[in-house]
Amino acid sequence: MRSFLRVVRDVALLLSRILMGVVLLAHGWHRWQVMGIAKEVSLLDGAGIGNATTIVWIVVGFEIVGGILLVFGLATPLVGLGIVVLNLATIVLLRSEEFYAHEQGWEYNAVQAAVGLLLLAHGSGRAGLDNLFLRPQHDGDELIVDESDADRIHPQAF
Repeated sequence: MRSFLRVVRDVALLLSRILMGVVLLAHGWHRWQVMGIAKEVSLLDGAGIGNATTIVWIVVGFEIVGGILLVFGLATPLVGLGIVVLNLATIVLLRSEEFYAHEQGWEYNAVQAAVGLLLLAHGSGRAGLDNLFLRPQHDGDELIVDESDADRIHPQAF
């Protein structure tokens, strides 16, 4: 049962990570190529946020690079932390008045922050490239059958 739950967790992390990566990449691309940096800067200037140009470029860069990293499962906890910080800052600075996104509310950003927190806490799972470089020492592979248990599970397998 534990192996099954581990696989479910890895699949859930894979799908969540890829979806969040695509969303980040699409938002960064939209800010950069569709809306334009100048319009994004004017939105932040209108909200009274200083250093708007620098902030917009940092956000766009993070969304594009972070999105690509998430799709491949690289630096997942770090990108997850960035997602949490970015979305909490957006809620506090820009969207704290209303709840629903269609009213410029904060619920969409809260969901993104929650996904970022999950990626920060759990990483990319075994299907991400992080697993090749940052595999915890205590992380056993529960899908591999120990030969001493093989006779008990499948008597004729070995």
